[in-house]
Amino acid sequence: DSSVRHRARERTHARTPGRRAKAFHHTSTMRAALGHATTTTTTTTATVGAGRRHRRHAGTTFAPRDARAYAGKRRGIGQILDEEFNENADKEKKEKKSAAASKESAVKASKSEPWIKVGNIADVADKPIKALILANGNFCMVRAGSMIFITACNSTAYQYPLIDGEIFEGSLGAAIRTPLDGTSYDLATGQVLEWCPQDNLMRKFLGTLKKTESPVPLPVYPTKVDDKGDVYTYFI
Repeated sequence: DSSVRHRARERTHARTPGRRAKAFHHTSTMRAALGHATTTTTTTTATVGAGRRHRRHAGTTFAPRDARAYAGKRRGIGQILDEEFNENADKEKKEKKSAAASKESAVKASKSEPWIKVGNIADVADKPIKALILANGNFCMVRAGSMIFITACNSTAYQYPLIDGEIFEGSLGAAIRTPLDGTSYDLATGQVLEWCPQDNLMRKFLGTLKKTESPVPLPVYPTKVDDKGDVYTYFI
């Protein structure tokens, strides 16, 4: 009996490694299969998840790119507006610069050609002498024929107003005579043609008072008339 049990035990021990190996092989196979299944399941799940995400975002797949494109368009419009604004600003700067240059040119022209308008030839159409009251003093605009002259408003002998002076043709051309003392002047040059003549009682008395004094020329000023009849002069 003991020998029988011994042989049975040996057979059992002999079969056990094979069973264990088979069991281990079976278990490894199952584990491998389960692992493959798990991997497959995970991969499938990931694929399905990706598909779901793809389907979930299918309608907005290109939304970020479209947003960027729209933002780019917005930037483009902003740039266009900026360029337009800058162009208008540059244009305004150029206009201001041009206006400043024109003003500067006008100032320079006024300095180089200090002509100022003092009237029109129509002002002396009815009466040949017109008083000019300007910021720098009083003057007379005198018409002699077709000629216009600008002179001081008073005579040099007794500072008598020339507004009622007598216009005549003197030895040098157009001339004016003072009503009070009779002194006459050339209108073009202001030269004294006759100094305090004593041709009547009043003038004899006045002439005597000025007998020892040197004749004083009448101040006259350059004159020009444009095609509109405006009269210009400047004071030197």
